[in-house]
Amino acid sequence: MEGWMDSPGHRRNILGRWHKKVNIGLAWDRYNFLAYQHFEGDYVEYDELPSIESGVLRISGRTKNGARVSGDRDLGVQIFYDQPPHSLTRGQVTRTYCYDGGRQIGALRKPLTGGWYYEEEEFTKSYRPCPDPYDVPVDAPAPRSHNEAHRFWQAAYDLSQERQETLLVLPWITALEWTTDGETTDGDMFAVWADLGGLLAEYGDGVYTILVWGNLGVEREVISEYSIFHGVTTPDTYTYGEQ
Repeated sequence: MEGWMDSPGHRRNILGRWHKKVNIGLAWDRYNFLAYQHFEGDYVEYDELPSIESGVLRISGRTKNGARVSGDRDLGVQIFYDQPPHSLTRGQVTRTYCYDGGRQIGALRKPLTGGWYYEEEEFTKSYRPCPDPYDVPVDAPAPRSHNEAHRFWQAAYDLSQERQETLLVLPWITALEWTTDGETTDGDMFAVWADLGGLLAEYGDGVYTILVWGNLGVEREVISEYSIFHGVTTPDTYTYGEQ
């Protein structure tokens, strides 16, 4: 805990006022001990878990614990993609400093009515990726000492710091249905359907992570993050129902 609190990024997460829950993951081998934190907000209760069927993404549920999405611009939905997961060797893992949940590949927007239309079909987004552990050769040797393990980690850390931000040009996807209702006292109801056929054709099987944005007080935050394993066998360690 002292180490986490001495790290500005970890300290910011630990003290983040919108976090309601935390999961702690521990992993170790002969030379390393690693601890991982995953924070949750518990701001969305789904009627049905997000799914992609016949190319159509369906999301519906309600907000809770003070999250709101009923305003005209309150609800936001982003789509991220990561390749199908597969096992990593010890040599790959020990040469990895960070790993993200893939990169953004698009965002949804509300359909317009009354003859109105959007002028832009794309938007730009900055992206600073973590070095991909899958890029490390499978036959990279595992560390044979504590010093060697630390040297591999330090090289991975240095490589992550050298990564430069790139600019992504991403598509807007106009939803087929976009409904919000703020009349309930315990949260806002919402439902979104969108055709992701173009993204599925471009990226294929993999993990599609859906980020739902809403308002927490006067701040705009991610209120739900849910990964859909599309065309991929779900790992045994994945638990349904956790957002």
